[in-house]
Amino acid sequence: MAAYAGTACARPPAARRAPAASGPASATARQHAEARQLRPKPAPAAAPPQQAQQQQPWGSSWCARQQHDRRAAHQRGAACGSTGNGHSGRSGVPEEDQSIRVKCMLAEGSGKLDLSECELAGVPPAVLGLTGLEELSLAGNQLRELPEALGGLTALSRLQLAGNQLACLPTGLCGLGALQGLWLHGNLLEGLPEELGRLSSLTQLSLSGNRLSSLPGSLGSLAALQELGCAGNRLGALPASLGQLPALKKLSLHGNRLRELPPSVGGLTTLEELSLQGNSRLAALPEELGCLPSLRDVSAADCCLSSLPASLAAAPALESLSLYGNQLHSVPPELLQAPNLKSLWLEGNPLSQQTVAALLAALPASGLAALGLDEAQLAQLPLADRQALVAAVGSKLRVAGTVPGGPGAGYFKLERAPCAAAEAGNGCSRPTTEVLVVSFGSAPGTPNWGGLLKKVRAAAVSPQEANFDVLYVVDPARSWYGGGDEGYELYEGRLRAACAPYRSVVFIGDSMGATGALLFAHLATEVHAWTPQVDLGTSSIRPGQGSDWHAILRHRVLKGVTGCRGQVVVHTGSWRHDLDQARCLPTQPGLKVQIYSVESHRLALALDRRGLLVQIVRSAVLHAMGLSNKDNVRLANLF
Repeated sequence: MAAYAGTACARPPAARRAPAASGPASATARQHAEARQLRPKPAPAAAPPQQAQQQQPWGSSWCARQQHDRRAAHQRGAACGSTGNGHSGRSGVPEEDQSIRVKCMLAEGSGKLDLSECELAGVPPAVLGLTGLEELSLAGNQLRELPEALGGLTALSRLQLAGNQLACLPTGLCGLGALQGLWLHGNLLEGLPEELGRLSSLTQLSLSGNRLSSLPGSLGSLAALQELGCAGNRLGALPASLGQLPALKKLSLHGNRLRELPPSVGGLTTLEELSLQGNSRLAALPEELGCLPSLRDVSAADCCLSSLPASLAAAPALESLSLYGNQLHSVPPELLQAPNLKSLWLEGNPLSQQTVAALLAALPASGLAALGLDEAQLAQLPLADRQALVAAVGSKLRVAGTVPGGPGAGYFKLERAPCAAAEAGNGCSRPTTEVLVVSFGSAPGTPNWGGLLKKVRAAAVSPQEANFDVLYVVDPARSWYGGGDEGYELYEGRLRAACAPYRSVVFIGDSMGATGALLFAHLATEVHAWTPQVDLGTSSIRPGQGSDWHAILRHRVLKGVTGCRGQVVVHTGSWRHDLDQARCLPTQPGLKVQIYSVESHRLALALDRRGLLVQIVRSAVLHAMGLSNKDNVRLANLF
């Protein structure tokens, strides 16, 4: 029986319902039918504690205590998330109301109030009387609107509203002059009030995963703003006032519908990071971009760029430039001479033979540490020329393999095993590699796990242990790999073709990437997923989609898990949000939910800092190879 961290999900998924019928119906019709079938049904009665624990054994005594406490609280109706049928306390007041009242009383002294994930349909009146409140979290509830009176909490400096169902904001909210952080990601916002520019103290604004098609012109009045997150929306254009943000350091715009950037971006003199990947209609970048004095990192991958501004060659602070998956036929070799440029990624572009040769010729004398090209680009060169150029550039050249199935949804980059990569770069046949590790990117929309997998290779005690390929899969649109729409089928088709040549396939990912690993688990022989979202309806980290879309994704995740050919391990910390998501998974042989004493969604990062993540992934890779790990540490003993 699986070692599993919970009983039933708070909103139980249809773990074993039949998949949507195939036939001539359109993809949209199938999705709506699937969503109707998958709307949550009432949870079955909970088993007695001893029986439940016997059915779902724990990885540690800590886990057992946490689950026993959670189950007891649920049965008493004492969780603040209860919206009905709550048991009454001695005072005759429902216990969930008592819980909120107690929290509000404590907040009068601390200035901090956390009402996240309480299933609130409205803001409790008691909250609106806390005029001295400095920090308020209402994240992960069921709020559809906010009262104007919220603007009376003038001492607020941090306001968490992520993961609700808000379609608009009250103008009163814009009167919070002391507000420094406002988190609104994972809602259904279609517009923002023009008065937003009155938030003169705001330094961080998170709007990702909504339905915004435009931003207010007053945005340029946010003089203190340092971070602006607008990823995963429907933005077709940006206001010219965006260039009036004198303190902005990080701008996330990936996964939108942008066609261009306004020339006014040249006014962002403090900007350091710019994310544009996944704007499939973006055909050009403004010349002003290369003149920004602080810009270090630009990602414009998976757009439709056909040319580059010449000014990038002189960008004074630019260190990393990601341009893979565009329509570039030529790239000026002068770009490699940018003063501080360390990495340039050009895979998946239809570069001409002359451009490839010129880039390779300029690479040895440049300051670049990494130039990314792919096998198809190199194959244009005559074999003798290719071998000479590749030998001259050495380790500066990073060659991505050709992924079976051709281009399609998302970004797929194949990194060959070291010995295979060396042979492929010279045009020779590569040795057979039977193991593939697929790394799913998370919501930022860029490849990750690369550093960790390098550690896994470095830990190899023989060439055989390093003989595995890596496929980086990225969803730059922040769409959770199309899990609730037809995009799922596009990703599934590409993944199926990519995994087919291998005997063993290991999937890894965290957060959105973990959801991707579970969605397509039926294609893997082993899966390791860190803090996945399973039920997006109860997750504060999600795209701006509705309940039907969430239901389809949940069903596909459960179907993927039950269809896995080997073991699925879900790693979660002790944060309630992640524990609830883990409990949405079915109890079945081959599924293990491992809980760690880490009160954070960034569990993978915490494990990596303690040197434990590499042990887990290395053990999975060696297991896929049929090798034993003498240094293996049981997961239950890691914390």
